[in-house]
Amino acid sequence: MTQNEYKKQLIKLIQINKKNVFEEDEDRKAFINSRFGVDSTKKLSIDQLKLLLDFCKRNVSDIPMLHPVENKEFVTELQKEKIRVLWNEKARNKSEEALLNFVFKITKAKIILLDDLLKGKATKVIVALERM
Repeated sequence: MTQNEYKKQLIKLIQINKKNVFEEDEDRKAFINSRFGVDSTKKLSIDQLKLLLDFCKRNVSDIPMLHPVENKEFVTELQKEKIRVLWNEKARNKSEEALLNFVFKITKAKIILLDDLLKGKATKVIVALERM
């Protein structure tokens, strides 16, 4: 089996197993972009495809950020703390899932962890929470 054939086989396995983790293709693409800096599985290396497949099969709980995101700063610790404090004060449903759904509603960014939120979008969330 050539490397190209092996890569295609890994992509097929990811396509089969992606529903275990990602509800929609948009979520999968955003995750791939945040972790690997590409927008398609075709652009991933074999090692990256193996990592993604392990994640889709739930063999690992998360994939660390493997690339620096250019010109984008992630949420600071102070912003995360402010978001959580405001959320606990103002929200009826104080769960993490409800918070992430609120973040999506405000920013249109589907994130898995609050750590994945960009700094500018975190500011929008804080303003929205303060107005609640």
